[in-house]
Amino acid sequence: MHGKRTLSLVLGLLLLPFGVAATLYFTGWHPERPGNHGELLSPPRTLPPLVDAHGTPLGSSATPHWRLVIAGSGPCDDACRKWVVLTRQVHVALYKQMARVQRTWLTDQATPDDAALLALQPDLHTAVAADAASRAAFDLGNSGHRVYVVDPQDRIILRYAPDADPQGILKDMERLLRYAWAG
Repeated sequence: MHGKRTLSLVLGLLLLPFGVAATLYFTGWHPERPGNHGELLSPPRTLPPLVDAHGTPLGSSATPHWRLVIAGSGPCDDACRKWVVLTRQVHVALYKQMARVQRTWLTDQATPDDAALLALQPDLHTAVAADAASRAAFDLGNSGHRVYVVDPQDRIILRYAPDADPQGILKDMERLLRYAWAG
């Protein structure tokens, strides 16, 4: 009798997590706050073809990288320059993981004037959203500059609002780089 009660107790304890999980699933419970600070794009958007400042198509590099993309319509204004500096700080704060991440400024201008930016930030890449699909993928029709995270498989996975906290971007990037094998 004592053995049956022990066996029942052990089986009950083993099945308890499954019962709790099933209850949470069927009642539709979700955590109040997601683990990420940016807006998770579900499903992820495919990175459209982009061109550089001279109109040359940007191809995938030999080594895939994670990318922080500062996207906004028009020239790089004060808000854009602020995000260029903040993403540089995030990039440097990644420390040992820094080599796995590239930064890109994306605009819809046909011939962007990036000389001043590149003089201060030589590791910054410039890209142009030349067609409607590229502009739509990065929401260039909206006002303000946003930061996007592009994974090594060229999918846009996270979007940050124009007033996002750079510490949130850093935390998200640290988590992504800690658990990702690619890039």
